[in-house]
Amino acid sequence: IAMKKILIVLLLSFTMAVSFAQIQRNAPLPGNSTTSDSTQTNKPTFREQIQALNLTKDQKIQIRQLRQDSKANRETIMSNDSLTQDQKQMLLKSLRKQTAASFNAVLTDDQREKWQAMKAERKNNKNNQQENEAMQEEIMSLPAN
Repeated sequence: IAMKKILIVLLLSFTMAVSFAQIQRNAPLPGNSTTSDSTQTNKPTFREQIQALNLTKDQKIQIRQLRQDSKANRETIMSNDSLTQDQKQMLLKSLRKQTAASFNAVLTDDQREKWQAMKAERKNNKNNQQENEAMQEEIMSLPAN
């Protein structure tokens, strides 16, 4: 089983590297700017965050391809019935790390710094939201007077 895991990770890595090298130049960025749940939750969408980075055309193409490859690899992992849930989770975690590293490699130092700041802000907002939800649950559990 360990050898199987290693082979799958290597296969995914190789597939991702080959796909990343074969960048398609005309596909639009994923996401639809006309429908966005950022208006409801006040959170910026991935597209809005990418726009804030002021990427070059080549960077946009590389990131688009990276996201497409990542999605295809995710679907491959999830549809593989020979893997256990734990194996799938391990492979998905590895894929996320690899995708993040590839994404960061596309960015300039300034863009990477800005991306990390946006990432930290998202994490902070998520933590604040969780704290607020916990507080609301606690308030709701208090006995009525």
